[in-house]
Amino acid sequence: MLSISLGPFVIAISQLIILLGLGVFWLLTYLQTRKQPQQKAILDIVFKAFVVGFIVARLMFVLTMWDAYQENWWQLINISDGGFMPSYGWVAGALVLALYARGKKAVLKTYFIAAIVALFTIMVPTFAASIYKAGVELPQSAVYNLRGKEVDLQSFKGKPVVINFWASWCPPCRKEMPVLQAAQKNNPNIAFVFVNQGEDLFTVQKFINAEQLDLRNVFFDQNSNVSRESGAAGLPTTLFYSSDGKLVTSHMGELSHASLRYYMQAINQQSAQ
Repeated sequence: MLSISLGPFVIAISQLIILLGLGVFWLLTYLQTRKQPQQKAILDIVFKAFVVGFIVARLMFVLTMWDAYQENWWQLINISDGGFMPSYGWVAGALVLALYARGKKAVLKTYFIAAIVALFTIMVPTFAASIYKAGVELPQSAVYNLRGKEVDLQSFKGKPVVINFWASWCPPCRKEMPVLQAAQKNNPNIAFVFVNQGEDLFTVQKFINAEQLDLRNVFFDQNSNVSRESGAAGLPTTLFYSSDGKLVTSHMGELSHASLRYYMQAINQQSAQ
């Protein structure tokens, strides 16, 4: 499972694990300091550490993919593209806490205990998610092309594959289509596959014509069998496979030129090994 539904909301497992870790850290800090007069100051620093970590994680991604953002400057603030480097954020947040706790043994102990518990809390789901991802391959459920002919997605093995689950009623799906179209045109070494969810030929063709899209490999998954098999619970979801058909990474939500390029680099590197 790559994402889960929480009522009307859908969240990626990787994002949920991060939120779980942050939530446990804050809760443990709160419980340990609930009888201390300086609790507000201690919790304020935790919040500031979260904010600094968030900003640094985004900034490092932007710097890494700087060339891509020069094409669309407004995308710098479009955090919905998922462009973050969490490891840098963790380090930055830890430094904020360490600087505040310097010379304050009780505060340092509070943060340390909260960090250890949070770390162990997310270790199990992180390990489980990595094991799951390692075993995921290209879907075996059938899809159908615009002529109604059955297509085996396994046939795309041999080159890196990007599978995008989408629907014409989905605003972020519509918004990212030009980005995916440009990537398909400029990267012939990667197979881009567009798997529509639950719509008919007329609806899809009308959307493609209205948006003047030139897409190859547009397929239909009427009963969402392929998306369920892949563990995708929301739209849009994009899966990235190496040339041997193994899942490398996934993204839920709108893709930007920068985030898509980042993921393509990952599957190209994995395929070259």
